[in-house]
Amino acid sequence: MNKTFLFIVLFFAVVFLNAQDITGNWEGMLEIQSTRLRIVFHIEKNDSILTSTMDSPDQGAFGLPTTRSSFRDNKLEIIASGLGLFYRGTLESDSITGTFSQGGISFPLTLQRSGEPLLQRPQMPQEPLPYISEEVIIQHSDKSFSLSGTLTLPDSLGVFPAIVLIAGSGPNDRDETLYGHKPFFVISDHLTKNGFAVLRYDKRGVGKSTGDYDKATLRDFADDAAMAMNYLKQRKEIDSSKVGLLGHSEGGIVAPMVASEEKGVRLMVLMAAPGTTGIEVVLDQNEISMQQQAMEPKTIEKLQMFNREIFESLLSWDGSENHRTALRDKLLHLWEQLPILLKMKMNKESYLRSQFNAMIKPGYRSFLAADPASYLEKVSCAVLAINGENDLQVAAEKNLTAIKKALEKGGNDCTVTKVYPGLNHLFQESATGRVEEYAKITQTISPEVLSDITNWLIKETE
Repeated sequence: MNKTFLFIVLFFAVVFLNAQDITGNWEGMLEIQSTRLRIVFHIEKNDSILTSTMDSPDQGAFGLPTTRSSFRDNKLEIIASGLGLFYRGTLESDSITGTFSQGGISFPLTLQRSGEPLLQRPQMPQEPLPYISEEVIIQHSDKSFSLSGTLTLPDSLGVFPAIVLIAGSGPNDRDETLYGHKPFFVISDHLTKNGFAVLRYDKRGVGKSTGDYDKATLRDFADDAAMAMNYLKQRKEIDSSKVGLLGHSEGGIVAPMVASEEKGVRLMVLMAAPGTTGIEVVLDQNEISMQQQAMEPKTIEKLQMFNREIFESLLSWDGSENHRTALRDKLLHLWEQLPILLKMKMNKESYLRSQFNAMIKPGYRSFLAADPASYLEKVSCAVLAINGENDLQVAAEKNLTAIKKALEKGGNDCTVTKVYPGLNHLFQESATGRVEEYAKITQTISPEVLSDITNWLIKETE
């Protein structure tokens, strides 16, 4: 859940393909001034739907989903709107000649077919799966949108305890796909093999789910998770008295929102969940990022003061021209305070535009306004809250302490917390915890974490 990095993890929307095959891996070299960056698009077709992900290997970024992909009349278009990225090209034989644009700046980019990606993900479940995997559609009561997901069930008779998986920030798919990893697929596979039904779903407006992701807030995501949970309770294969929630990162705010409001939440697993306010989480992320860039402490302190002022102003955002002008002025002032060496690496107008567009999104503003304690104090079910010591996106000790304090304030003494040495935000065994390691690590999630979650769930649903 990192709001500060250039490549924010996004998922793809889809459009229909024409008959010609464009699927495969396409690689090209982007030349930006004196810098050469490899760009790789991985294009797939599922049924009649085209999807794609993008790699920037030289920046350590892999498996970045796009927001829209289309191919018609030999014209390929790939858009990642949250990153400000757009590629348009024309297929001729085995090459695509086109233009790569980011932040309003365009560069020529020719793509060639390349070999299979070298990413190794040994924990990825392989067909045939030793359990039932069912595609489900969960219709909203007013039929305004529907969630599409996968329900996995043990391949045996009986009724089963069930878990709903709630993904972190960004338009994530049901597997919480990022950097070539599918952590929710790995978790659901492990839990289902151990006797649990698991429901994971595409966020609204993502993948096969309908609705509008760009307008969604934490409130909307909580309503969606509650809808998924209530769907499970209606299934004959599910023990409705043993339904729980597992939220990762931002999903760890959504889960307490649901558990504090809905009846019958048996238990809750919080993985790298914020316990402090959204503003505090983002400020902590910014401070870590600036420290990694070797900024002077006094510079960091000054920039953090401006950051807090901007974030707090967004809490009362109404979209008026006065507010828009004020935000632009604040961002311009922030730009002026940045170290000169940092500004030399960025385009001023692109920076200001991308920051402005990201900050005014309803989802971002609702995250800044979030106070997990207000929900955690109302949660009465059993809670397992865990984090990795190397988590640079949600600081382990600070946030776990806040989670435990809020639960105890509400009278909940059924809480287990644990910090795992050497694990990062994704619960991978890591050296530094930095985002650029995520894709390079072959492990998707620590086996110890999988085992601990499973054993705790078994104990709490006996």
